Amino acid sequence: MPPRQRITKEMLLEHAFQITEEQGISTVTSRSVAKSVGCSIQPVFSQFPTMEELRQATFDYACDKFVREIISFEEQPDFFARTSKFVIELAKKKPNLFHLVYLSGGFHGNTLLDVMMDFESNQKIVAKMTELYDLESEICKDILLRGCLFLIGIGTMICVNHMDFNDEQIAEMMKQTVSDMVQGAKRGGL
Repeated sequence: MPPRQRITKEMLLEHAFQITEEQGISTVTSRSVAKSVGCSIQPVFSQFPTMEELRQATFDYACDKFVREIISFEEQPDFFARTSKFVIELAKKKPNLFHLVYLSGGFHGNTLLDVMMDFESNQKIVAKMTELYDLESEICKDILLRGCLFLIGIGTMICVNHMDFNDEQIAEMMKQTVSDMVQGAKRGGL
Protein backbone atom coordinates (compact mmCIF):
# COMPACT_ATOMS: atom_id res chain seq x y z
CA MET A 1 0.00 0.00 0.00
CA PRO A 2 1.50 3.40 -0.95
CA PRO A 3 2.05 5.90 1.85
CA ARG A 4 -0.75 8.42 2.43
CA GLN A 5 -0.16 11.87 1.03
CA ARG A 6 0.42 14.46 3.73
CA ILE A 7 -1.87 17.42 3.09
CA THR A 8 -0.15 20.57 4.34
CA LYS A 9 -1.60 23.98 5.06
CA GLU A 10 0.66 25.44 2.36
CA MET A 11 -0.69 22.91 -0.16
CA LEU A 12 -4.28 23.80 0.69
CA LEU A 13 -3.56 27.52 0.40
CA GLU A 14 -1.81 27.13 -2.95
CA HIS A 15 -4.88 25.32 -4.30
CA ALA A 16 -7.22 27.93 -2.78
CA PHE A 17 -5.07 30.62 -4.44
CA GLN A 18 -5.32 28.85 -7.81
CA ILE A 19 -9.10 28.49 -7.45
CA THR A 20 -9.33 32.20 -6.63
CA GLU A 21 -7.21 33.12 -9.64
CA GLU A 22 -9.39 31.08 -11.98
CA GLN A 23 -12.87 31.54 -10.49
CA GLY A 24 -12.79 34.14 -7.70
CA ILE A 25 -12.64 34.00 -3.91
CA SER A 26 -16.37 33.25 -3.60
CA THR A 27 -15.75 29.81 -5.12
CA VAL A 28 -13.18 28.88 -2.46
CA THR A 29 -14.90 26.34 -0.21
CA SER A 30 -13.72 23.31 1.71
CA ARG A 31 -15.18 21.14 -1.06
CA SER A 32 -13.57 23.04 -3.94
CA VAL A 33 -10.16 23.03 -2.24
CA ALA A 34 -10.45 19.34 -1.32
CA LYS A 35 -11.44 18.48 -4.89
CA SER A 36 -8.52 20.48 -6.28
CA VAL A 37 -6.05 18.80 -3.91
CA GLY A 38 -7.61 15.37 -4.45
CA CYS A 39 -8.51 14.66 -0.84
CA SER A 40 -11.52 14.57 1.43
CA ILE A 41 -12.75 17.73 3.14
CA GLN A 42 -11.36 16.55 6.50
CA PRO A 43 -7.81 17.94 5.93
CA VAL A 44 -9.28 21.28 4.90
CA PHE A 45 -11.50 21.50 7.98
CA SER A 46 -8.64 20.42 10.24
CA GLN A 47 -6.59 23.43 9.04
CA PHE A 48 -9.47 25.89 8.50
CA PRO A 49 -12.51 25.22 10.72
CA THR A 50 -14.61 27.92 8.99
CA MET A 51 -14.96 29.30 5.47
CA GLU A 52 -14.08 32.75 6.82
CA GLU A 53 -10.75 31.40 8.10
CA LEU A 54 -10.03 29.67 4.78
CA ARG A 55 -10.82 32.78 2.76
CA GLN A 56 -8.87 35.09 5.10
CA ALA A 57 -5.89 32.71 4.93
CA THR A 58 -6.17 32.73 1.12
CA PHE A 59 -6.17 36.55 1.18
CA ASP A 60 -3.12 36.60 3.50
CA TYR A 61 -1.37 33.99 1.33
CA ALA A 62 -1.94 36.10 -1.80
CA CYS A 63 -0.68 39.26 -0.09
CA ASP A 64 2.46 37.48 1.15
CA LYS A 65 3.08 36.04 -2.31
CA PHE A 66 2.73 39.45 -3.96
CA VAL A 67 4.92 41.20 -1.37
CA ARG A 68 7.70 38.68 -2.05
CA GLU A 69 7.35 39.28 -5.78
CA ILE A 70 7.44 43.07 -5.40
CA ILE A 71 10.45 42.91 -3.07
CA SER A 72 12.29 40.76 -5.61
CA PHE A 73 12.81 43.83 -7.80
CA GLU A 74 13.49 46.39 -5.07
CA GLU A 75 17.09 46.92 -6.21
CA GLN A 76 16.02 47.80 -9.75
CA PRO A 77 16.26 51.50 -10.63
CA ASP A 78 12.61 51.49 -11.70
CA PHE A 79 11.31 49.96 -8.45
CA PHE A 80 8.36 52.37 -8.17
CA ALA A 81 7.36 51.94 -11.81
CA ARG A 82 7.64 48.14 -11.59
CA THR A 83 5.52 48.11 -8.44
CA SER A 84 2.82 50.17 -10.14
CA LYS A 85 2.99 47.97 -13.23
CA PHE A 86 2.62 44.88 -11.04
CA VAL A 87 -0.68 46.19 -9.62
CA ILE A 88 -1.99 47.11 -13.07
CA GLU A 89 -0.96 43.77 -14.57
CA LEU A 90 -2.88 42.08 -11.77
CA ALA A 91 -5.98 44.09 -12.73
CA LYS A 92 -5.54 43.38 -16.45
CA LYS A 93 -4.45 39.76 -16.45
CA LYS A 94 -5.63 38.33 -13.13
CA PRO A 95 -8.76 40.29 -12.19
CA ASN A 96 -9.92 37.70 -9.65
CA LEU A 97 -6.67 38.15 -7.72
CA PHE A 98 -6.88 41.96 -8.00
CA HIS A 99 -10.41 41.71 -6.62
CA LEU A 100 -9.22 39.46 -3.78
CA VAL A 101 -6.43 41.78 -2.69
CA TYR A 102 -7.97 45.21 -3.26
CA LEU A 103 -11.74 44.78 -3.29
CA SER A 104 -12.60 41.87 -0.99
CA GLY A 105 -12.43 43.42 2.46
CA GLY A 106 -9.59 41.19 3.64
CA PHE A 107 -7.59 43.98 5.27
CA HIS A 108 -8.05 44.53 8.98
CA GLY A 109 -6.55 47.39 10.96
CA ASN A 110 -7.05 50.81 12.43
CA THR A 111 -6.38 52.89 9.33
CA LEU A 112 -5.53 52.18 5.73
CA LEU A 113 -2.04 53.58 6.26
CA ASP A 114 -1.47 51.29 9.27
CA VAL A 115 -2.53 48.31 7.18
CA MET A 116 -0.33 49.38 4.28
CA MET A 117 2.72 49.89 6.48
CA ASP A 118 2.39 46.33 7.82
CA PHE A 119 3.69 45.16 4.44
CA GLU A 120 7.46 45.01 4.03
CA SER A 121 7.21 46.11 0.39
CA ASN A 122 5.52 49.38 1.40
CA GLN A 123 8.10 49.97 4.15
CA LYS A 124 10.84 49.61 1.53
CA ILE A 125 9.04 51.95 -0.86
CA VAL A 126 8.76 54.61 1.85
CA ALA A 127 12.47 54.21 2.70
CA LYS A 128 13.41 54.65 -0.97
CA MET A 129 11.07 57.65 -1.34
CA THR A 130 12.57 59.27 1.77
CA GLU A 131 16.04 58.92 0.29
CA LEU A 132 15.12 59.79 -3.30
CA TYR A 133 12.93 62.82 -2.59
CA ASP A 134 14.71 64.05 0.55
CA LEU A 135 11.43 64.20 2.47
CA GLU A 136 10.46 63.06 5.96
CA SER A 137 9.16 59.52 6.33
CA GLU A 138 5.67 60.64 7.40
CA ILE A 139 5.32 62.79 4.28
CA CYS A 140 6.44 59.87 2.10
CA LYS A 141 3.90 57.61 3.80
CA ASP A 142 1.19 60.12 2.90
CA ILE A 143 2.40 60.26 -0.71
CA LEU A 144 2.46 56.46 -0.84
CA LEU A 145 -1.08 56.28 0.55
CA ARG A 146 -2.46 58.76 -1.96
CA GLY A 147 -0.49 57.23 -4.82
CA CYS A 148 -1.79 53.77 -3.94
CA LEU A 149 -5.36 55.01 -3.82
CA PHE A 150 -4.89 56.55 -7.27
CA LEU A 151 -3.29 53.36 -8.63
CA ILE A 152 -5.95 51.09 -7.10
CA GLY A 153 -8.60 53.35 -8.61
CA ILE A 154 -7.08 52.88 -12.07
CA GLY A 155 -6.78 49.14 -11.44
CA THR A 156 -10.41 48.99 -10.35
CA MET A 157 -11.54 50.79 -13.50
CA ILE A 158 -9.59 48.23 -15.55
CA CYS A 159 -10.72 45.22 -13.53
CA VAL A 160 -14.37 46.04 -12.94
CA ASN A 161 -15.27 48.27 -15.88
CA HIS A 162 -12.83 46.83 -18.41
CA MET A 163 -11.42 50.27 -19.17
CA ASP A 164 -8.47 50.22 -21.51
CA PHE A 165 -5.43 52.18 -20.35
CA ASN A 166 -2.11 51.28 -21.90
CA ASP A 167 1.03 50.91 -19.80
CA GLU A 168 2.52 54.18 -21.04
CA GLN A 169 -0.60 56.18 -20.10
CA ILE A 170 -0.66 54.67 -16.62
CA ALA A 171 3.08 55.15 -16.09
CA GLU A 172 2.82 58.80 -17.13
CA MET A 173 -0.23 59.43 -14.90
CA MET A 174 1.52 57.83 -11.91
CA LYS A 175 4.78 59.67 -12.56
CA GLN A 176 2.99 63.01 -12.85
CA THR A 177 0.81 62.38 -9.79
CA VAL A 178 3.75 61.42 -7.57
CA SER A 179 5.80 64.33 -8.92
CA ASP A 180 2.96 66.75 -8.13
CA MET A 181 2.66 65.37 -4.60
CA VAL A 182 6.43 65.56 -4.01
CA GLN A 183 6.58 69.14 -5.30
CA GLY A 184 3.60 70.07 -3.15
CA ALA A 185 5.28 68.55 -0.10
CA LYS A 186 8.51 70.45 -0.79
CA ARG A 187 6.53 73.67 -1.00
CA GLY A 188 4.90 72.79 2.30
CA GLY A 189 1.45 72.29 0.83
CA LEU A 190 0.93 68.55 1.33
